[in-house]
Amino acid sequence: MKMYHYLRQWGLDVSKGRAFILRTIRQTIRFSYSSICIKAGHKLATQHRARVIVQKSEVTWLGTHAFHAVFSRKPHAYAGLLKSLQFDLSLHKYRRFKKQFREVIAEGLSPLTLLCF
Repeated sequence: MKMYHYLRQWGLDVSKGRAFILRTIRQTIRFSYSSICIKAGHKLATQHRARVIVQKSEVTWLGTHAFHAVFSRKPHAYAGLLKSLQFDLSLHKYRRFKKQFREVIAEGLSPLTLLCF
């Protein structure tokens, strides 16, 4: 959601800056995965024997799906970007995640329907 509003405030032409936006999305997802891994190895987590078992591909798929869900609220403005994100989601290596995370996606999308754009 923040990224959507940042793009509007910056006045960035999405059709011309699609590659920049895609790189930013991918970098954000990679940062999220790195942050999860770092926090899992933190002193407090190790003291409480916390186990975080998450794969990079799972985080990548969930993050891509989240960005796709937000940008799909304005499909006319982000048509090219949505095609790229949809292509990423349709890759063979991510096919199993759609079924695996069905409940998580449904739960995550329910508050999004309440938001007004």
